[in-house]
Amino acid sequence: MADEHKAQGNEHFKAGEFLKAAASYTKALKLQPDNHVLYSNRAQAFLKLNKVTKALDDAEKCISLAPDFVKGYHRKASALHAMGDAAKSEEAVAVLLAAIDLGLDDKELVRLGVQISGKAFVKQVDALRKGTEVEPEPAAPAAAPASATPEAKKAKAVVEQTSQLGNGAPAPPLWKLDAEAFAINCIKWVLDDFGKTGNIPTVCFLQPPVPKLPTDEPPVGQVNIKPAFSSPETLIQCADFLRDQIKSANAPAAAILVRKSTIGYPCVWKDKKGAWPVDEKEDGIFMQLESANNRTMFFTVIRDKKSRSVGDTVPLDVDQFGLFPRLYR
Repeated sequence: MADEHKAQGNEHFKAGEFLKAAASYTKALKLQPDNHVLYSNRAQAFLKLNKVTKALDDAEKCISLAPDFVKGYHRKASALHAMGDAAKSEEAVAVLLAAIDLGLDDKELVRLGVQISGKAFVKQVDALRKGTEVEPEPAAPAAAPASATPEAKKAKAVVEQTSQLGNGAPAPPLWKLDAEAFAINCIKWVLDDFGKTGNIPTVCFLQPPVPKLPTDEPPVGQVNIKPAFSSPETLIQCADFLRDQIKSANAPAAAILVRKSTIGYPCVWKDKKGAWPVDEKEDGIFMQLESANNRTMFFTVIRDKKSRSVGDTVPLDVDQFGLFPRLYR
């Protein structure tokens, strides 16, 4: 019976019925209370439901039952990071490093660590393997005035080009544009729709490749990525899915656009010690551009739905504020 409940839980999970999946795993656990896999599975279902405290409890139980089971550590780190607190994220990194130090050197643990703390995690893993201390990062040079930085100039250029779209000569086909010009078109589409309807899609636009025939006009690809921003695991899964879509479509560039107020995870604007360039209370649109040779990010401030007005566009450091890891490798 426990196996039947587990199988039912797996089917519910595959169908996106995470509450039913958790219920099925609970039934199985009543029959097999020492089954570490069931705790791991239920923890994953709880993560999907944003029940991070329950997910953490199950992950810790899983580890206590099977200290060499990789997924237990992955679930625990995911739950800690999903709590949205800087201290908890540091604890999540410590969990992953401890698992790797035990010999559980699984690529999924490393991938999650990079998602949480970026390139610094790779250095920590290398130091752990070599038995050395991580060298501190060199102090950053004094920042230039915001209006003088290359990023600020680029942001200004994006705003100016966006405002000019639709004026003058007809725009060239999308497949002829460079990556930034394609992203500017994507921003215009979203802002136009926001001005008319007040809606902002959570979407990844895929630039069409060069057509095989001169008479062809390949369409722009659109991928709904709304489910990505609920947990660390869904984000990682969506990133893998986007990489597959980019490869399948042979897309030269991908432009990710998402409204800040719809993001449950990752809240990249929090705990940045003044690095976030606008008021944390301001809503807006993230635009992350990914291509083989370019990674760029901007944030455009937007007002309430009634006024549907657009504020400043500011550049962001994609390594610090990126919603997705690198999509082109």
